[in-house]
Amino acid sequence: MKLLGGACLSLCLFASVAASTDPQPSPQPVTPPAPPPGETLPDWPAAPVVPQPMPPQPAPKAVANLAADELYVVQSDEDVQLLASPPGVVTVTREQGPLKIRGLFVGNKIVSTRTYAKKNVFIVERIAPGDVELLLVPAGKVERRTVGDGGEPSPPPKPKPDPEPEPDGLGLKAASAAGLAKVADQAGRVELAKQQRAHASAVAAGAFDSPAAILAGWRGANNRAEPDLTKLVAFQARWKPWAADVSAKLSQLYAAGRLAKNSDWAAAFNEIADGLGG
Repeated sequence: MKLLGGACLSLCLFASVAASTDPQPSPQPVTPPAPPPGETLPDWPAAPVVPQPMPPQPAPKAVANLAADELYVVQSDEDVQLLASPPGVVTVTREQGPLKIRGLFVGNKIVSTRTYAKKNVFIVERIAPGDVELLLVPAGKVERRTVGDGGEPSPPPKPKPDPEPEPDGLGLKAASAAGLAKVADQAGRVELAKQQRAHASAVAAGAFDSPAAILAGWRGANNRAEPDLTKLVAFQARWKPWAADVSAKLSQLYAAGRLAKNSDWAAAFNEIADGLGG
């Protein structure tokens, strides 16, 4: 299943503290203990911005084919001019309206007379084969330039080189190991790796239906690596360097479209566990 997300996705390591350990019919969230005076909660890496596609550009509106003996007429009350691109395919004659024109109009099979009541009337006639684009622009000076190729054939486009494969698949094993090396007190490493494996299995089984849901579940899994709620804030602060390296790599992979399916995400969390040595 392809996972797309239009909203910003948080790649923070940890979320709010999990529900109370006392069994309740409807578990309620428990607020973590406040940090001691003078301390603040860890500043996790900024959430990645999911790239948004550029809006499609409007295409020229097509009209019926213009034969050599037909007329195509454009009229406007605005002070405008009608340009043809490329030149040399049609002629454009400007007349003042109101105006009656008799001829074979584009799309018609018989000669008829039409009245054009607007101020400016443009009559388009074909003089050479080929497609042409008509541009109705405000009146004034228009500078048109043609860029030639000197008669030389255009070289074929160079194929884009394939991206070099990461030495460990997605590169998250290396990112996780690099972050681990920055953690002085690695208490909880084994349990954190175990939670990565468990979350990878849940993702692969289809337990989450969007990137946002996958990441929310991942934050919960990381929290479960420290079951003692009174120690969770210290645990988060201790593992902040690891979180920064892993989050940065996940952001890069998501932006590059390499986390498009549940199987991609599952592979990512397994690589993170490998980097933790678990």
